[in-house]
Amino acid sequence: MPQARDEYASYVPEICTLLWQGADQATVATTLREISGQRMGLDETDALAEPAARRLMAWREVITR
Repeated sequence: MPQARDEYASYVPEICTLLWQGADQATVATTLREISGQRMGLDETDALAEPAARRLMAWREVITR
């Protein structure tokens, strides 16, 4: 869905800011849950937040070396 790209892109700065500020995995996962559940109105995404946060943390480690 092309119009969804704009919505997803609007959340990138918030997540990147958390990563650059050194947020821990739990904080990133909580923020992902908030975005998907409260702002996007998606259900059943809690189980996806932890793996996504883990990948983002690994990505941060690679790019900040």
